[in-house]
Amino acid sequence: MSSQILPLGIKNRTKTELPALIALEAIGQSWFSEDHRCDLMSIAMVVQFMVEPDSELHAMSCELVSLLGPDALEIDRLRPLVVPLNCWLQKQPNGRVQTAINRLLGRAPTTSAKRAHG
Repeated sequence: MSSQILPLGIKNRTKTELPALIALEAIGQSWFSEDHRCDLMSIAMVVQFMVEPDSELHAMSCELVSLLGPDALEIDRLRPLVVPLNCWLQKQPNGRVQTAINRLLGRAPTTSAKRAHG
């Protein structure tokens, strides 16, 4: 079964970086959907699984999760979190990202992810 959070090809801008940026632009627009909120949430959650709990990136991802709750979203509060988290995530090796996705989903690591780390 393939991942439903982020694809293994994390560096594919069409599948990963652009959805987050589009989601930011959708905030406050009539075409904003819960899929946009999920795109932003997935970035925050994957980063949380990849960084040390006491790191600045972890704190930023936790803040992003808290701001993505059911209330109205404020782009001016989200942008300073989403952009750097998304940029950092784009620079990470695919195997490392896939391992974080698997941990998030409670799955065993894939063979390719094991090779990337082992």
